[in-house]
Amino acid sequence: MHIPDGLLSPTITIAAFIITIIFWIISFKKIKLTEQQVPMMGLLTALFFAAMMMNFPIIGPTTAHLLGGAVIGLILGPFAGLISMSIILVLQALLFGDGGLLALGVNVLNIGIIGVFIPCITFTALNKLFKPKIGTRLYATIFISTFLGCLTPAIAAGIEIGLSPLSPWYGLSIAVPAMAINHSIIGTAEGIVTVILIATLLKLRPDVLEKSQILGKITLFKHKTKNEETLNDRE
Repeated sequence: MHIPDGLLSPTITIAAFIITIIFWIISFKKIKLTEQQVPMMGLLTALFFAAMMMNFPIIGPTTAHLLGGAVIGLILGPFAGLISMSIILVLQALLFGDGGLLALGVNVLNIGIIGVFIPCITFTALNKLFKPKIGTRLYATIFISTFLGCLTPAIAAGIEIGLSPLSPWYGLSIAVPAMAINHSIIGTAEGIVTVILIATLLKLRPDVLEKSQILGKITLFKHKTKNEETLNDRE
């Protein structure tokens, strides 16, 4: 998924940087974390920094690996998720040369923006539609959101590579299927990992998820909030 320097055209690279900078500005203004979520952000950032280092090549120097944007976005919210993923991508580019510095805007766009906001938007839409309680339906919603959060960045990267005149030997017909097929497999694995992580937190640390901009909207927390408001009114 990490795209190196020299693979994409300057037009795509510059456009991606502009979009990324806009999202960075918005995210820094809107990020809101509780005391419980701050250490969780550090833990998840470190966890997926390590997980993303395990990758394998797909198209030339482009690789496939776990992303982590979905689980971080769902637990901490999309704005904190973007900042977390940006930190990971900057460190990987500077310390290990995994993804180019000039291509940083593209990699953040794919992994940090699309890979975080798509699963958050998907989960929010499905939650409003089905209003799942803790159980199979909720975990299915999390799995689908995570899967799309892995597949859509891969398709975006494939399109960027396929449209770039600097890599004409790839083309859309090769780049998009190659990225999509490999990350469909990875998306399935990541969906399972995300369900396990969130299910564990629901049992052990529901206070972390209750304040989440995304997971805090599930039926369990809504009912809890209403009950607390009722008790406060009685008091």
